[in-house]
Amino acid sequence: MKNLTRYNRLVLAVCLCSVVTFANIYWLQPLLPLIQKSFHLNTLDTNLAMSAPLLGIGVGLILFASWSDAVGRRKILLAGTAFGIGVSILLPFVESYALFLTLRFFQGMFLAVCPAVAVPLLREELRKSWLASAVGLYIAANTLGGLCSRILGGTGAAYFNNWNAAGYILGGISLFFFVAIYMLLPEQHHFRPEKFCIRSCLNGYISHMKRPQLVLIYLLIGLAFGTYVNQYNYLMLTLSEAPYYIPSDLRSLLFLTLLGGTASASMVGRFSKKHSLISGVITGLFMMLLANICLSFSQMPMIIIGLILTSVGFFFCHAQASTLIGRSVSTAKGSAMALYSLFYYTGASLGVFALEPFYQVWGWQGILGCTRIALVLCILWVLLYQMVDREKRKSVRTV
Repeated sequence: MKNLTRYNRLVLAVCLCSVVTFANIYWLQPLLPLIQKSFHLNTLDTNLAMSAPLLGIGVGLILFASWSDAVGRRKILLAGTAFGIGVSILLPFVESYALFLTLRFFQGMFLAVCPAVAVPLLREELRKSWLASAVGLYIAANTLGGLCSRILGGTGAAYFNNWNAAGYILGGISLFFFVAIYMLLPEQHHFRPEKFCIRSCLNGYISHMKRPQLVLIYLLIGLAFGTYVNQYNYLMLTLSEAPYYIPSDLRSLLFLTLLGGTASASMVGRFSKKHSLISGVITGLFMMLLANICLSFSQMPMIIIGLILTSVGFFFCHAQASTLIGRSVSTAKGSAMALYSLFYYTGASLGVFALEPFYQVWGWQGILGCTRIALVLCILWVLLYQMVDREKRKSVRTV
């Protein structure tokens, strides 16, 4: 490690932290049928195992993003990650589902420290010419962590015939990675502490929430991600039952379709050079609608194609929407993006409550029907966004 440059140590540490964070959040997703059997749950309670940490991330992002401005990114990053891993190690030993959900919420809240401070840390400590590549590696690590943990969880649970074993394995690997992160992460040289003022933070949030166009994008991304991530949850439950009876190790391989979202990132830059960002948002939503039709067929090849298209469409929409928020505000940009992340993860945690009634009545086809309604609503919000934008431009010309 002594032979590594400061740049390499910082980027490697942040990427490892990202892998640990998203691995510990998403490893349970292919194991939801096993969680359901282990705790004797209905489908709604089962899906809360994924909703709880996502809600925790939304809360933690708001907390850590502001707090790190005052006390430093490195300290917050190490402390939050350590507490999050500590919770992960406890989870396989828990026998009460209420306690399990509580720990999952706090796990998400502590691990939110990485998405809250990683990019600001890189921005402060690296040269501008190095930043883009470093952030690109960090984003790739997000996908890698979530993807590998799902496959590891599914394979480990299938091999040992219980979900707890997968938790032990992930906890051990996470602990090993944390030691590496602690040894690699260099002290900050360019951090300048700022006074933590709750009033100024709240004023920034309130000012953004008074802008209709921003609120429409916040609502849109919350609804889109809420249906996207919970669609996978219900698909795992569906494929574990008749007529599929697919075991957890094979179910986990379906998450390789998430790589479609990674591939769509390269399409975003080329698209945005020729078209507006809001056009990119609606294009991603139409891709998701097309994917929804593919998923309505019961054959596995069509389901796989649908999942790939869903990932491409969602991440295309997400990339354009987040960029649009950044370009739409000139002050308190951190608050604007924090609100975006809050709606993003809160939508994911609450989406299960919208989908569950449809699943109870119509099963998997009900999930697709509810998702279709949500996507049409998102498209209507985009049209409303454009109407507000036109009115705004007319008023500016009149003045």
